[in-house]
Amino acid sequence: MSKSLGPKLQALSTYEKECLAILMAVDRWRPYLLTSSFVIRTDHRSLACLDEQRLTTPWQQKALTKLFGLNYTIE
Repeated sequence: MSKSLGPKLQALSTYEKECLAILMAVDRWRPYLLTSSFVIRTDHRSLACLDEQRLTTPWQQKALTKLFGLNYTIE
């Protein structure tokens, strides 16, 4: 799966782009992910602790609501 980023999304930080990639993949495969646990693998160290981070921006709050209800672990 790949998608080119528009000018607005290109201006995001690396953290936000990595998080966006995770969210886009989860949205696309959500019907398959609802029924079982899965692992999200990332090379971005700060995203490995995504569940434990303080949500400081509305963008982060909106992003993490898409992961609620799913049984996942981040490595």
